[in-house]
Amino acid sequence: MKRRDLLKTGVYGLAGVTLSSTLLSTLQSCSSIEKYNPVYFSKTEFFLLYNIVDFFIPKTETPGALDMKVPQFIDIIISETYNIESKNNFSNKLKLLIEDFKTKNIDLLDNNSIKSKFVSDFNKKTHHKTYDQIRDLTVWGFKTSKEIALNVLNYNPIPGYQIGCTDINK
Repeated sequence: MKRRDLLKTGVYGLAGVTLSSTLLSTLQSCSSIEKYNPVYFSKTEFFLLYNIVDFFIPKTETPGALDMKVPQFIDIIISETYNIESKNNFSNKLKLLIEDFKTKNIDLLDNNSIKSKFVSDFNKKTHHKTYDQIRDLTVWGFKTSKEIALNVLNYNPIPGYQIGCTDINK
């Protein structure tokens, strides 16, 4: 190997290590809700969605919906896959929910207030279509995350196994 080739290989390797650590730190920095900029929702709507998602699948001995970044998943799914009519429908439902919170003087930045209103709405069956849609998106985002699919649900992409070259008489 020539010295020039060795230097090129070393520089490429160093660049790869540097860039991979930078990319990893960038992805990890987006884990906080304060640092995430919603694509479709306003900050208030996203914070409410964030809390509702946490109520549906909280962290226990298994990771919760927030650990799997389900609110970010919902934000991206709605912004990129919903058509304009579906986006408007979801936004109107969420705005009605926020207006209901405001008319009852519930602080949208207080987790406990949101939780008590959520439980009250759930028991009274108010805003059930909005909560159902958020629940469906939450479960979809949670179940399709790699961590949950592989480690919790024990997803096997190839079911069964093949035993080749065996005796038919056995």
